[in-house]
Amino acid sequence: MRIFLFLITVFSFGLIAEEKSCAVSPAEGMKRLLEGNQRYVEGKMRHPDQSKERRIKTEAIQKPFAAILGCSDSRVPPEILFDQGIGDLFTVRVAGNVLGPVELDSIEYTAFYLGSCFILVLGHENCGAIKAVMAGQTKEIEAVASLITPALAQHPGATTEEAVKDNVLHVIQQLKKSPVLSKLMQKGSLDIRGGYYDFVSGKVELLPVVEEKR
Repeated sequence: MRIFLFLITVFSFGLIAEEKSCAVSPAEGMKRLLEGNQRYVEGKMRHPDQSKERRIKTEAIQKPFAAILGCSDSRVPPEILFDQGIGDLFTVRVAGNVLGPVELDSIEYTAFYLGSCFILVLGHENCGAIKAVMAGQTKEIEAVASLITPALAQHPGATTEEAVKDNVLHVIQQLKKSPVLSKLMQKGSLDIRGGYYDFVSGKVELLPVVEEKR
């Protein structure tokens, strides 16, 4: 009886589902983000998918084409930086754009169940969490600091910008170790990249792809 009730609950809440395909390719997903960011930089934002009709259309289902693992910093709102709207982006935001179990589950969820084809790990200029770790001032943010420290340990003397980018690349390597995400990447239905956001220009710079050292 308990097993029967459990299965009813699982199916009722949609916890068992097949892998969803994305409506666009990973390359197209990246292109949409970069084009949206360019509109933001130029002050020519279209504010797409923000209408009443869009709210109604996405009430029952969502199909975000991209996922952003970004920092909680109030100056780095993904939907604005990339000029996207309701249902376009699955955003996971945490100080230092770090990757813990909850963040990983969230990213795996959107890639597998919602069909997000492109994941961007987004660091930014002057990140407070990174600077705190570099300065050894991590009181009250120990959990976040513990996830950032390994990324910075291999590059002593790095500038803040270099440390932010090191942290982004470290998170990407962690994501690529996920069996769920690596399988999707092998199939060509998912890509993972890193980005760095500059406050003054508004530009998001894509970081080079770095192969994991073996």
